[in-house]
Amino acid sequence: MTTDPVVIHRDTSQASAAVTVEGTASGVLVGGNLGAISTEAGAGLPSLKGAILFLEHQRGTGLGEVDRALTQLTRTGALDGLHGVALGQFLGFDRDADDPALGGWGIADVLRDRLTRLGVPVLGGLPAGHGSHPPTIPLGTQATISTAEGTLTVQPAVA
Repeated sequence: MTTDPVVIHRDTSQASAAVTVEGTASGVLVGGNLGAISTEAGAGLPSLKGAILFLEHQRGTGLGEVDRALTQLTRTGALDGLHGVALGQFLGFDRDADDPALGGWGIADVLRDRLTRLGVPVLGGLPAGHGSHPPTIPLGTQATISTAEGTLTVQPAVA
């Protein structure tokens, strides 16, 4: 809890760091775990219009799980009107690109394929999620992503 803005810098060692759609975007920061958010699509997920969507995920069944979740959010219209996407940690997917059964695709390929279609800025590589020592990110406050600076800046949740 701080009265200062929280600034999270892109970490190029994160699996999602290879996913970027250039630009700057501002809006209310919403989101969290991709699986939990996609579960709410069509069942009470609030409108994401004008928002910055933060997504992170811990490996469950594989790349197909991430693809299905993003496809569900897209097809239900839940991602319509987003201002931008901030990608945190996608843990446990580091060896997928070496799996011949996956055709050389890794988590960055799936994220890039699904998210670049939205036509909004996407900032990957944020060291936030289920990893070691995750930062506390206030949701429901104004935030800005800047791909040029590689930052997610979130306004404080307390005054």
